[in-house]
Amino acid sequence: MTATAPPSAVSVLVAHGAMMRGAPDGSIGRAQAAALGTEGLYVADTRLLSRWILEIDRSAFWEVGSVSEPGRRRIAMSPEGRRNQTHDLFVVRTQELDAGGLTETLAIRNLGREPVTAHLVLGAGTDFADQFTVRTDGRTFDLSAAASSLTVIDDGSLTFDYTHTLAGRTFEAGIRVTASIAPSVRREPVAGRFVGATLTWDLPLEAGGEQALTITALTTAPLRPKPAAPEPRVPRPGSSGKHVPQGKSAQPKEDSALRRQSLRDLDSLLMPCPLRPDLTIPAAGLPWFLTFFGRDSVLASLLARQDRPDLLPDVLRALAATQGTVHDPARVEQPGKMVHELRVSELAQLGAVPYGRYYGTVDSTPLFLMALGRVDDPQLLRDMEQPARAAVEWMLGDGGLRDTGFLRYAPDPGGLLHQGWKDSHDAVAGADGREPVGAIALAEVQGYAWRGLRECSRLAAEVWGDPAWAGQLRSLADKLKVRFRVDFWMPEHDFPALAVDGEGRQVDALASNAGHLLWAGILYPEDARAVALRLLRPDFFTGWGIRTLAEGQHNYHPLSYHNGSVWPHDTMLAAEGMASYGLRDQAATVARGLRDAAAYFGNTLPELFGGFSRQDFPVPVQYHHAGSPQAWAAAAGLSACRLAGEGTPRTGQQAGEKRDGDAAPAAEAAVVPGMGAARG
Repeated sequence: MTATAPPSAVSVLVAHGAMMRGAPDGSIGRAQAAALGTEGLYVADTRLLSRWILEIDRSAFWEVGSVSEPGRRRIAMSPEGRRNQTHDLFVVRTQELDAGGLTETLAIRNLGREPVTAHLVLGAGTDFADQFTVRTDGRTFDLSAAASSLTVIDDGSLTFDYTHTLAGRTFEAGIRVTASIAPSVRREPVAGRFVGATLTWDLPLEAGGEQALTITALTTAPLRPKPAAPEPRVPRPGSSGKHVPQGKSAQPKEDSALRRQSLRDLDSLLMPCPLRPDLTIPAAGLPWFLTFFGRDSVLASLLARQDRPDLLPDVLRALAATQGTVHDPARVEQPGKMVHELRVSELAQLGAVPYGRYYGTVDSTPLFLMALGRVDDPQLLRDMEQPARAAVEWMLGDGGLRDTGFLRYAPDPGGLLHQGWKDSHDAVAGADGREPVGAIALAEVQGYAWRGLRECSRLAAEVWGDPAWAGQLRSLADKLKVRFRVDFWMPEHDFPALAVDGEGRQVDALASNAGHLLWAGILYPEDARAVALRLLRPDFFTGWGIRTLAEGQHNYHPLSYHNGSVWPHDTMLAAEGMASYGLRDQAATVARGLRDAAAYFGNTLPELFGGFSRQDFPVPVQYHHAGSPQAWAAAAGLSACRLAGEGTPRTGQQAGEKRDGDAAPAAEAAVVPGMGAARG
C-alpha cells in the first residue's frame, strides 16, 4: 500500500534562523486577516511580515512548478485561466532567506508575439507579532503600549518600525522593503499594530522579452542583543576548524531518501546562536522553537554526530557561554546549571515571559557532561574543564544529588511544571494518573547523570590531570547506579519507574523514558534486556515507533503530546541503547519501523505522530500541531538509516568497543553511535 501525508496548507522556508510561513505560491497572508493567523516572515521570533501578496495584471497566478533547497525556492507561475485559454506572461519567483530576512527576484517573461505591460501589485505589511502571541497555546499579553509606523522614502523604499516600552525596558524592531525598480506606493490605514502599503509597478515587455525585479525585506533594528566577544577558535589537529559544508558527510556511506532528506532538514535548522552569533547551532525546530534549546541541540548533535560531526563542539561552547552564574528564581537559574532555551524576541527582552535565558530543565547539565565524552579536540576539552566542574557541582548541590541521592527538579509555576524532555503539564504521573508531589527525580535523568559523571571521571584522569577528582566522580557514579536500581526498579513489571517523587514514592507509569536508560548505559545487562524486550511488546511498539506511554494506563491517549504518541528521537535513543547492549536485531526492528513511518511524511520526520499501531490504521497518523522539521527528529532519521542497515557499518569504539576500563557487562562499556563509552 502506498500513501502520503495530506498536503499542508502552509509552505515553510527556513535558513539561518529566519522562517517564512505562507502559501505554496510564496505569498503571506492571502488566506488570513491582516494581523491574524500564523503565516509570516519571522526573524528572531519576531514576525517582520504578516502580509506579502503578489498579483500580476490583477490576476491570481497558479504555481505550475517549484524547486527548493534549505533557505531558497524557485516557483514557476502562470495566470489562472480557462481550458484552452492562453496567457502570455510567465513568471519565475525566487525567494531566498538569510539571517536578516527575505530577498525575492521576479523574472517576468512575455511569451507572446506582441509587446505588453505587466502590471504588478505587491501588498506588504506587518504587525511585528512575537511568536508567543501567534502560537496556539492560549497565552495573552498586554500590548497596549506598543506602536507601529510606516515611513515612505523618495526612492520608493519603505520602512516599517515598531517600539514597545514595558517596565522601563524598550524593544524595537523594523523592516525595510526596497526594490531594484522604484514602485508607486500607497499607504494603507493603520489597524492596531498592523501597518501596510501597496506597491505597484508597470513593467513594459517586448515580444519574447523579460524583465527582472528584485525586492528585499530586511530587518533594520538589532533584534538580537549585542554579542559577546567571540572566543578564540582552535581547530583540531588536521582540521580546518570549520563546519562540514551543508550536504557533505564526514565519511562516505550509502545514501537513501530518508538520509538525504534528514540531512536537508537538519541543515536548514542551522543558525547563529542567540547571544553568541559566532557559534552555529541546530535550532530545535519549526515553527515555534527556532532558537537554541540546550537539551534538543545536544541530543540532535549526538544522534547526528556521524553525519555532522562539527555541530557538537559549537553546541558545547554555547552551553558553556550561557551557563548559570547566579541564583535567579524567575529564570530558574543556578550557578553551574545549563540553559534550557534562549530567546531574543519582544516579550523575552521585555521580561513578559521568562524565556529570554531560561534554565527550567534538569537534563541539559548532565547531557552537557555526557557529550564531553564524544569530543576529541584536546583544546576544546581543556576549555571545558571549568564549565564541567561547575556543572558537576550544580548536580551535587542545587541539583540535589548529594542531599537526596538523585538529580531532581521542582516544578516552576511561572514557566515549566515538568523539566525533563516530556515537559507538558500531564507528562509525569503514575499508571493510575496520580500526580507526584515534591521535587521529582526522573528516571532518564539519573541515567544521564551517571554517564556524565563517568565521562568526567575519565576526562579528569586523561585530560585534566586530576586523578583524585576522577576517583571521586567514579565513586559517585557507582553509588548512583546501585541506588537507582534499588529505588526505581519495579520487580512486578521488570521495568523501571518513570520517576521517584519528593516523598520517595515511585511514579509507576510504564513510559518510554526507560529507553533512554539503555542509551545512557546505567542498566545492568539483565535489566537492559528486560527493558528492551518490554519496549517491543505491542502496548509500547506500534510497528512505527515506541509509544511514550504504554497502552492501557490512565493517562494513555494515542493523540496526546507525551502520553501515548510516538516521538522519533525518543524511539531512536531506545534503539541506539538496544544496539549498545548487543541487542542489534531488536534495534534494527525499531529502526526499520521508524524508517517506514518516515516514508509517509515525505521522509521529513515530524516532532511526533500518533500512537496508533499498524493494525489500528495502515499509515502513521499525524499529530495536528507537530513541528516539522525538528532537529532531533531529523537526527533520528539519520540514526534509523544506520541501525536499519543503511550506510557503512561502524567499527571500533562507535561499534561498541570498550574504552573506559569497565570490567564486564557489554553495556557498561558499549558506545552507541553519537555517544561515549556506555553511552549516555
